[in-house]
Amino acid sequence: MASLLSNQLIVADVGGTYARFAIAGLNSHGKPELRDYHRFACTDYSSLAAIICAYREMTGQHLSFTRIHASIAIAGVIEEDQVRNSNLPWTVSRQQTMQESGLAQLRFVNDFAALAWSVPIIKTADAIMLNPGNAPALAGPVLVVSPGTGLGAALWLPGPPSSVLATEAGHAALAAGNPQEALLLAQCWKSTPHVDNEMFLSGPGLLRLYRTLALMRGKTSSLETPAEVTAAAIARQDCIAQEAVETFCAMLGSLLGELAIYYCAHAVYLAGGIPTQISELLQKSEFRNRFLNKGVMRAFVENIPIYLIEPGQLALLGAAYWYLQTES
Repeated sequence: MASLLSNQLIVADVGGTYARFAIAGLNSHGKPELRDYHRFACTDYSSLAAIICAYREMTGQHLSFTRIHASIAIAGVIEEDQVRNSNLPWTVSRQQTMQESGLAQLRFVNDFAALAWSVPIIKTADAIMLNPGNAPALAGPVLVVSPGTGLGAALWLPGPPSSVLATEAGHAALAAGNPQEALLLAQCWKSTPHVDNEMFLSGPGLLRLYRTLALMRGKTSSLETPAEVTAAAIARQDCIAQEAVETFCAMLGSLLGELAIYYCAHAVYLAGGIPTQISELLQKSEFRNRFLNKGVMRAFVENIPIYLIEPGQLALLGAAYWYLQTES
């Protein structure tokens, strides 16, 4: 933890839509805490370096201009120098970002891996229980899934020391759970040979789901954003929007059940803007039934608690925890 004390650490959570920044320090218990939190719209800036420079200028009175380190949770596959993600509005090079922003050190961690690093500090008492389960808390792998601009998933593994496995589950093939969903997939296969999970189970995916259902029903798709679809479904103003959200919830339940079986999860944390926006509809939907509909594995998944959490600044704290855990 010495480097976090001797050097100033910027932490960030960079997604396809927003970049959230803060300064991390250690509290009296030796745990990371955040200050000077700000949120930036990614499309308002020409690069990640431009956002870092804007944040440094904004917090100049709290940051010196030497030996500033950054631990950035970012959407995508992190390679040696590049971050590969089609949802970001610009390309990201680690070396170029360091040069243009003047950082002394820059480290990237997958954004959903960062969220998973925060698992030990998540307060389940503040969460919405979607499946009670009875597996011992944090005694085994914990699955974290978040539908947002894309669909992210990561796995927290208990220690000591604890570790996190990032996944690209959002790009695995989407499976149909009933004949109606098979027709949805068949419609999509007309334009693409691979329909992945985030094509329906994400913000843009919900809008695609709505438009595909409207096309199949011979209706006009008048709604233009995921927020409009969720709002119309909540207000019961558009039957296609309602069907889209109901289908979204059902398919999400199926996917979480599959992932829980793949990884022998002891708990599932569901995060992301869409699930929290439609939390009441989610609880009344086929989500839980589809999660449990796993044949001979039903008894296994019945024991897995599912918590709907508000991610807030958890990925930022996770980026700080990861930095401390993995610094050399």
